[in-house]
Amino acid sequence: MRAFTLAETLITLGIIGVVAAMTIPNLINNYQKRSIETTLKETYSILQQTMKFTEYDDVALEDFPDSPTGVKEWFEKYLQPHLKYSNVCISKAGCWHKSGSTKTLNKKVAVADYKELGLGAGNLTIKLYNGSNICIDGISSAYFRSVLGNVTDASLAIYIDANGDRPPNIIGKDIYVMAYTTSKGIVPAGYGLAPEEIDKNCSASANQENAGYYCLQKVKNNGWEIPNNVWKIK
Repeated sequence: MRAFTLAETLITLGIIGVVAAMTIPNLINNYQKRSIETTLKETYSILQQTMKFTEYDDVALEDFPDSPTGVKEWFEKYLQPHLKYSNVCISKAGCWHKSGSTKTLNKKVAVADYKELGLGAGNLTIKLYNGSNICIDGISSAYFRSVLGNVTDASLAIYIDANGDRPPNIIGKDIYVMAYTTSKGIVPAGYGLAPEEIDKNCSASANQENAGYYCLQKVKNNGWEIPNNVWKIK
């Protein structure tokens, strides 16, 4: 039986190395994408169920308080009995990423960004057991119209960071935006808008203040898969 020469072995190893260098980054990238998609869908479902339970408690969500004390009392009364989590933070660090500002899809700092405190003044951030971070903020209807699109009767903005503390921390890639509305419950930002308007907001050419905010609606419409042209945005 003929043995391999040293030269043949080195050539084979070199070929294996080239193939690995070409395929492993793609495998890691695809794994990250699938992981975010799975966690996003799961967290969306968890929040829907939790909010549904609060309705049975006759919660007045339109009166969501914006002071740290009021937020704490509201959380303990309505969400805490129904939501399983590992940590909760009221206007303090510890439950949101520590990588600086949250960015929009066009690399701008997100509206009402408070860095590691979350998005919105007097917000509430939560770490779930599935590895995602949640930020809940009560804001005005005028703000909802300008940032969340066709969501005019909302009282809560809800942000899901599907991969928790890990980067890129970009709205539309790993952070997704929804609202709690008094008439329809939880809906993605941009709910009810024309598909072309959603596509314009969730694309590489998006230049709005809220670029990427409608990506949850786009992902949901796409069978809970992040479109590749969006995922490839650097």
